[in-house]
Amino acid sequence: MKRANTHIDVLFVFGLILVVMSGCENSFDPKGPYQKQLVVYSILSNTSDSQYVRVFTTYNPSGFDPAEVTADTYVRKAAVTLADDSATYNLRDTTLVRVDKSRYTDDIGAYIAYPCKTRLGKTYRLSVASDQGNASATVGVPDAGLLIPNNSYILKAPDKYGSEDISVTIKISSLARGYIVRVYLDYLVSVGANWIHKRDEIPTSVLSVTGQTVQYDYPKLTRRLNEISQPYVTVTFPISVYNAFFIAIQNRYGVGGFQIVSATYFLTQVEENLYKYYNLANGFQDPYSIRTDQPDFSNIQGGLGIFGAMTLDSVRVDF
Repeated sequence: MKRANTHIDVLFVFGLILVVMSGCENSFDPKGPYQKQLVVYSILSNTSDSQYVRVFTTYNPSGFDPAEVTADTYVRKAAVTLADDSATYNLRDTTLVRVDKSRYTDDIGAYIAYPCKTRLGKTYRLSVASDQGNASATVGVPDAGLLIPNNSYILKAPDKYGSEDISVTIKISSLARGYIVRVYLDYLVSVGANWIHKRDEIPTSVLSVTGQTVQYDYPKLTRRLNEISQPYVTVTFPISVYNAFFIAIQNRYGVGGFQIVSATYFLTQVEENLYKYYNLANGFQDPYSIRTDQPDFSNIQGGLGIFGAMTLDSVRVDF
């Protein structure tokens, strides 16, 4: 029986080799088939009264490095519209200054709607019609958020309040999938006979300490974990980290060399499409990942890209 099994194994391996050899007769293209498509990119925001849409086409590099293509594939003369439940905006073709021209030497082509203040809580539809194809998408803009600083008094004198962490309660829109809470400290420093304004973001943790150099970590996009029916979330900043941050400022300018003026709390909300796009684009940029592929996300019908929305709310506390 053992001898018969050995013959069967040999025949199986020989047959497998024949299959592999026959498959090698076909050419292999690691890039796969190419299909020209529209690429549309737009992020609506309440931080500006101008909304931008960028329209491109895909391209097929001769080799395997996309960066070898140095000609922008921007689509001109497209009919681009943004519409909500009460108005339609016809975007006009414009040109923006490109700061980094290491790859593309021309300026940035874009379509602009102005004035167009994003209406919170509304659904927008984007439509693109061009000689390169048509595309569309919809997005819901998060409602206004709410920030309630719970103990901002700690920021001025953290050594007086023991182990109490800095906290802020936020209210999140039902349309928001993710959020970021940031706190910026505004203070004056003495330089000669003058006082100069400074602003620093408050960190959430210490990454490393090398000699006198401290590397901090800062808030990142966070997925909402609570149910839509429970819109309130409390976010904390560790007092131990803030203490180290505060002492570093004191050491830099001297105890009498700076004055705390105010603190500004910011809440950024992003809806589901932008949340997914951001996480897929940035989710594998870590020292432990060995992935060589990059997953794609698109909510553009008739093409590729992203049509998303974000909102920014803030509250300032003066000391």
